[in-house]
Amino acid sequence: MAIKLLVVEDESVVALDIKYRAEALGYDVVGIANSGEEAIKLTREKKPDLVLMDIILKGEMDGIEAAEIIKRDYNIPVVYLTAYSDRETLERAKVTEPFGYLIKPFEDRELHSTIEVAIYKHKMDSKLRISEERYRKLAESSPDLIMLLNKEKEIIFLNNAFERITGFRRGKCYNRRVNILEKIGIISREEFKKLMDIIRPSNDHLEPMQVKIRDKDGREHYLELYASTIKNREKLIQIIGHDITAKLQAEKRKLKLIKEKSTRELYGFLLSAIPVFASTVPPQLRNTIIRNFADKFEENLKPSFNEHMKRKGLLSQIKEGKIDAEKVFNAYISWLKSFLKNLGIKTRIKKEKDHYKLEFITFPWGDNINPIFSLMFRTMLVRSFTWTKIKGNVVQTQRWENLEFEFHI
Repeated sequence: MAIKLLVVEDESVVALDIKYRAEALGYDVVGIANSGEEAIKLTREKKPDLVLMDIILKGEMDGIEAAEIIKRDYNIPVVYLTAYSDRETLERAKVTEPFGYLIKPFEDRELHSTIEVAIYKHKMDSKLRISEERYRKLAESSPDLIMLLNKEKEIIFLNNAFERITGFRRGKCYNRRVNILEKIGIISREEFKKLMDIIRPSNDHLEPMQVKIRDKDGREHYLELYASTIKNREKLIQIIGHDITAKLQAEKRKLKLIKEKSTRELYGFLLSAIPVFASTVPPQLRNTIIRNFADKFEENLKPSFNEHMKRKGLLSQIKEGKIDAEKVFNAYISWLKSFLKNLGIKTRIKKEKDHYKLEFITFPWGDNINPIFSLMFRTMLVRSFTWTKIKGNVVQTQRWENLEFEFHI
């Protein structure tokens, strides 16, 4: 089927010339208009595939105004015909985003190539608009937060989920640089740095990153962010944020229950060992019992120590015996303090000139430290320190008033 053209030209001789030349090239000229108003009327009635529009027309409406209405109301491409090329006219014409220009007089081959390119470009743009509209509909219905940034890192799209999660209206962020999220309090400076890390072009398709945000009421939400580049003519950055707040809360509750269970079991383990440390037990037998207690302690607690060191990236060092003593010791102390805190014991670590001092500040069993507990904790610290493979020793400096130990490395 031939491409349908509408010619808009107020010089009748020129208009007929264009009509005949276009028809000779195989196009179907469905009408000729000599004013902007008539051009709009014929566009509505004839529905041409393309409009050849003279910029300068007689009457109240020039070609630029008519082209703007035709594009807006009918989505039909316009190619301008003009003998004028002054800057002001061209700047006005550019705003309407025409699909080409023909400077009069023009050759048949120019007419043919301009029409073909304009039709092709319009088809591609229409496909892109349909694709973008589909994307917009899918994005709006997504339960995940979706944000699009242009190459200047300006926010050009946010979906409904943004408003549902944050409580902020998205219009407040449109056409603003992405740091507006920090300015209005949705994201902290530290978390914003994480966001910027994943939207760098070199970091495309990174593993998801967890970011904490706050909604309008100050409630915390945790998002798992994925970033990718949409390789269209603008190269947009797409960020998808999956809300994992409920998941993390459930995991936190689960860990709390596991921790409480482990603490109860540990209390039971310690209390069950008290009788064997009693003063009535002969010293020789007590030493054997202490070693057995230390072995049992290692069996119960060393897996927790190993997991902690693994998270710190130090377990392989310990296994290979090539350790950074300071890093391993600091990680060990953080594990030890956490272990003791689970028992209701607060501790304080001090760095002295040639050693570290660990003080027991509070006990859950009252102010007086039972000698049996003192002996048990010395056993636990001495044994657990050996797990670090650090060269050194543990010395108990105070026994009864304030339980205190020194680590000499």
